[in-house]
Amino acid sequence: MWRVTLRNAVAHPARLALTLLAVALGIMFVTGTLVLTDTSGRALDAQFRTAAAGTDLTVRRATAFDDAMGVEVERDPLPAATLERVRAVPGVADAQPAARGQALLTAGGRTLVPSGASLLRSWTPEPFNAFAVRTGRPPLTAAEVVLDAATAREYHVALGDTVTVQAASTAALRVVGLAWFGDRPGLPDTTVALVTLPAAQRLLGLGDGVPEIAVAVAEGATVAQVRQRLAERLGADAEVVTGQDVAAASAAAAKGQVGYLRAMLLALAGAALLVGGFLIANTFAVVVGQRTRELAVLRAAGATGRQLLASVLGEAALIGAAASAAGIGLGVAAAAGLRALAGRVGVPLPDGDLVLLPRTVAAAAVIGVVITVAAAVAPARRAARIAPVEAMREAMLEARTGPATNRARALGGALVTLAGAAALGVVLAGRGSLGLLGAGALVTVGGLTLLGPAIAPVLARVTGRPLDLAGVPGRLARQSAARAPRRTAATAMALALGLTLIGFVAVVGTSVRSAIRQSYGETITADYVIESSRNEMLGGLPPDVQHHVAALDEVAVASRLRYGHWKDGTMTSALTAVDPATLPRVTSLHLVAGRLDALAGGGVILAERVARGRGLTVGDTLPMTFARTGEQRLPVAGLLRDADAQALSTDYIIGLDTYARLYAEDVDASVFVRLADGADPAAARRAIEAALAGTPTAQLRDQAEAVAGRTRGVDEILGVTTALLLFTVAIALLGITNTLALSIVERTREIGLLRAIGMSRTQLRWMVRGEAVLVAVLAVVIGVALGLGFGAGAVTALGSSTPLAVEVPFGRLALIVAVATVAGLVAGLLPARRAARLDVLDAISRA
Repeated sequence: MWRVTLRNAVAHPARLALTLLAVALGIMFVTGTLVLTDTSGRALDAQFRTAAAGTDLTVRRATAFDDAMGVEVERDPLPAATLERVRAVPGVADAQPAARGQALLTAGGRTLVPSGASLLRSWTPEPFNAFAVRTGRPPLTAAEVVLDAATAREYHVALGDTVTVQAASTAALRVVGLAWFGDRPGLPDTTVALVTLPAAQRLLGLGDGVPEIAVAVAEGATVAQVRQRLAERLGADAEVVTGQDVAAASAAAAKGQVGYLRAMLLALAGAALLVGGFLIANTFAVVVGQRTRELAVLRAAGATGRQLLASVLGEAALIGAAASAAGIGLGVAAAAGLRALAGRVGVPLPDGDLVLLPRTVAAAAVIGVVITVAAAVAPARRAARIAPVEAMREAMLEARTGPATNRARALGGALVTLAGAAALGVVLAGRGSLGLLGAGALVTVGGLTLLGPAIAPVLARVTGRPLDLAGVPGRLARQSAARAPRRTAATAMALALGLTLIGFVAVVGTSVRSAIRQSYGETITADYVIESSRNEMLGGLPPDVQHHVAALDEVAVASRLRYGHWKDGTMTSALTAVDPATLPRVTSLHLVAGRLDALAGGGVILAERVARGRGLTVGDTLPMTFARTGEQRLPVAGLLRDADAQALSTDYIIGLDTYARLYAEDVDASVFVRLADGADPAAARRAIEAALAGTPTAQLRDQAEAVAGRTRGVDEILGVTTALLLFTVAIALLGITNTLALSIVERTREIGLLRAIGMSRTQLRWMVRGEAVLVAVLAVVIGVALGLGFGAGAVTALGSSTPLAVEVPFGRLALIVAVATVAGLVAGLLPARRAARLDVLDAISRA
């Protein structure tokens, strides 16, 4: 039987290739995702291990938590006297102060800003410094700087050039050296400037304090001993951690966004594998039907049903193994492309040699084989039930299913589909969650899969009416699709799943964009918004930007916003800090309780739905944990309309004075500007842009530009996700090609008879193409309907926590319909060509 299995697997190379490709594309997603994230994780681990290689211990200010949402918190500097206290501890061989922070670098009128951040660090001697100067020398005075070699090469900066460094203060520094980070010319996506400690303290506004102290342990002492002694000497205000712990925590924070990317890509890979599973199941169902007589002969010759079952599943396992191998190879190649896509959605990943772990190979192989074998189980069971008497029949498996079985299948499918529709109805009524929607979606897809053969003939006859305009070929195409309901339904469902996901993403993305645009336009009344051109959520604008703009005669008020993170139990949340005195002049806020000026007393304003969910009202207190100060109980000063809170980007709002007490960061995220009465808009814009000339990354935007900046991220994610989902559509189109090609074999005699009674090759080709288009149209009808329903349900469920309204992207959906229809026509080209090339006499002679 194994020889029979191998012969059947390789007997039809075209069918084998299409089936292999369907599985391989899904495995490519899985492998590419794991290779990409493993590569990034290893690069980040190596990067931070290198940075801490010469440091046994690090002393820094204690905080309640180290990072939030993938961003390390900023700590207050240690007092200058801490350094001598550390050096006096027994077992400390050496201790060096170090300072680091964010800065803006410009040279020759250009901003030295790659896709990541600009890092300003103080130069420390070996063994504490991971940077090695390979060209020039280290900085010796406060007027000198060393750049990483990668940035210098990219922006053509040479020794002796002047670089302007802007942080809390600004200085023009002369480049005296170019440094490498380990064996690399720099850090990934980061510009690094190395200066003397006094220069770093002045530029970062640290006074004589230092953010951290690097410690080397003396011979004869252990790291654990010295760590305990330092902790006892310095007290609870300082934190003493090992170099390995610092490296691991920094790498974990940096890898936070990589985890989100992995989850998204693996979800898309799952969708591709699901569509591929439909294709495999349909292919094996048709093949088993065509081999009914052959399988019956094997039964008559003594083969058992178990042997036939093993033969079909063995063939599926062989295909799955081969597809997994191909998918692994394609995935490694695709990792570079996925890295570029990650950059498009704001997750720049470090470069490095691709990492293919044994775990990735094993996972891809197991997934490929399991998916393929699982999809072939039902056709294999049908093969095992074939009786020897079937050798005398010509009927295919498609026609052999009994009426009772069809009725039971249709009834079960109808009941399951109604259950899924009921769950969707509950969600659309505003009484369900995303979890219920997900369960309803799975149930609905399962129900439609069962119900498909019962409704496919009706849908084919209805949606195929326009094909009658093509004459006889069109009518025959419609009848052919209706005559094989199981094959038509399975092929259409595979494509419908891909279109459902695209429609779902389009509805949700468009609704989110519309909500952002509407809430921002209604709430923000400022004439202009100043923001960082890099769109940093946590800042990017030096505080003097607001002062310079507010001092202009053309400006009536300039109100700043800042963002921060806090711990809400085990979860991390964000908050917005505002100036309650100036914010009402640049916004139109609607408080349903309390007063905005009460923020000056140290309170917090909550979005109305948050207060309702927590059971809080004005006068109650909210426990909030901050990295710098630990847990604080802030009084609830007011409740804000949900749409207005969305415009300010968070559900928690505090005053700037409270922010200064709770956070070490001193950068603004946005500055809202209202022009003075009678000011000429054009002249005012020129004056503001002139005031911003010293801050190249500060960008002046009007209302439309500000809204576009906020929705750009949604657009990029929507575009990248849609592009990736098109792979699932491509897999489904392979299914149409494969199924039609197999049906040509099944209908060889029928095609010969049509040719014998006068049908031309051209008419025959159009008949097959028409059937492909009809299957695509069926998939469009089902997919768009499901995508709209599930998308509307998701928006409704999200609306319970974020103000959202369902927005249907009719233009995008029309494009999806057009592309899918044309793609269906293309998918039918090869089968149509094969049918037209059949020899008439040979085809008629087929039994």
